Amino acid sequence: MANIEFNLDRVAKLAMLELTDQERAKFQEQLPSIVAYISKLQEVDTSNTDAKTYLSDRVNVFRADEVCDSDEDTHSRLIAAFPNSKGDALEVPGIFE
Repeated sequence: MANIEFNLDRVAKLAMLELTDQERAKFQEQLPSIVAYISKLQEVDTSNTDAKTYLSDRVNVFRADEVCDSDEDTHSRLIAAFPNSKGDALEVPGIFE
């Protein structure tokens, strides 16, 4: 593997990562191996693959959200059946820290 130098601060900024000194040292060591692994994709023969194979004319394949009213009994049962709730709000695990 060629000795490639990386600007870890730039890579972290592009990836929107805030790295500790320990993480910085770890990634500085691992980044060349990661890039070398990914560069193996260039060895894949794609000569018989149409570049437009996975394109579609569909713009939005999701249905629109619709608000549905429910009676008070159904509303109460739904909240009671949910693992965590605060008042009428359903509490779900966060996806961001």
